[in-house]
Formats: sequence, structure tokens, C-alpha cells
Amino acid sequence: MTEYEKKLQELKPIMALTDSESMNKKEMLLQWLEAHSDNDENQKILDAFIEKGLAEEKEDILAIRRQIESVYDLVPISYIAKHYFGKSRAWLYQRVNGNKVRGKVYSLNDQQKETFNNALQDIAKQIGSIRLT
Repeated sequence: MTEYEKKLQELKPIMALTDSESMNKKEMLLQWLEAHSDNDENQKILDAFIEKGLAEEKEDILAIRRQIESVYDLVPISYIAKHYFGKSRAWLYQRVNGNKVRGKVYSLNDQQKETFNNALQDIAKQIGSIRLT
């Protein structure tokens, strides 16, 4: 594995993170990658990395859709967006469906998937505790 490939592998797990430490590390890695992208071999490695990343994003989006498709009408997207993410329904809908926003396709990152899963479990518990008397 070349040094260029190693830097790309360091970048991959922090791409969607927005904390200051991750943002600083991303900036340093991107600067290094840009400075070393001047030869054909590194450019081919970068192109393959991007293509693989896009394929993984597409598969993640399809997997999310498949998982919630059967209960999509039951899932309160606007409630989950507002109460669990502090965002709008459109924000969550775009990520669940992999819509383009300002030219970039967004999906849920691992932390957001965990939040979504926790929201579903919480809602299920709340509904399960309701009994008419």
C-alpha cells in the first residue's frame, strides 16, 4: 500500500465527522493528498477511491430504504427529525432517500443511523406502553 493510499484510508472514517479534531485532521489530510495528486498513479488511486465510496454510499442508501420501506408510512419522519436530530423533516427525508442537496448526495452517517435506530426503539416502547381502558 502506497503512502497515498494510507492517507486515503485515514481520511475515510472521518469524512462525515464534524467535530473540531476530525475537521482539523481532514483538512491536513486533504492538503497532503492535494499536494501529492500530481502524478497519474495517485490520480488513478484517488479516482478508484471516489468510485468505491460512491458505490458504498449508494448501497447504504438502498439498504436504509429496504429496511424502512415496509413501514415507511408508519414512521413519523417529521417527529424523529425534530425531536431526535433537531432538524427538519426535509433534512431527514433527504438523507434517508439519498437526495442531492447543493449537488452532493447525503445519507445518514453511522452516528446518525444509531440515533435513528434509537428513535425507532424509543417510539416503539412508547407505543407499546399505551393501553386503552
